[in-house]
Amino acid sequence: MTGYTENNIVILRDFDTVFDLTNDIELWPQLFTEYEKAEVLERNGNEVLFSLTTYPEGDRPSRTWVSRRLIDKPGKQATAERVEKAFPFKDMKIHWTYEELPQGVGVVMTWMQKFEIHDDCKWTTEQMESFLNRNTRVQMRAIKEKVEAWPTKTLTTTAV
Repeated sequence: MTGYTENNIVILRDFDTVFDLTNDIELWPQLFTEYEKAEVLERNGNEVLFSLTTYPEGDRPSRTWVSRRLIDKPGKQATAERVEKAFPFKDMKIHWTYEELPQGVGVVMTWMQKFEIHDDCKWTTEQMESFLNRNTRVQMRAIKEKVEAWPTKTLTTTAV
């Protein structure tokens, strides 16, 4: 059974800042609370192959996986898919969109996740959707806070 989540948040910064920071994978340990390490393995135009490692949490061990991300700044979106399948997912596809609010007051950032859980996972698809919805909202709030407070003078444009 395929699971699906969709969450969004308004970030009160300009589009370029929001897009560039949230697509600078090497910054993710500074923006997300769950990633201990983010390593870019390869760049090819707007395509990035990268590895993510989470912090261990409670009874959940640290997890590492490799994903491929296509960054489309003109289209105001980014898509990703896990290349190395990592428990508890058989498959995970992510789509982020960015909608500029009128007069540049902010950006609505939306994350959609489509996934299949591994056969050995003790959770149902519905339980995983619930977990991902809760966790995604926590991560989005952390990112919102950090991006809104990010000093303008330190921005770099590494996202394509």
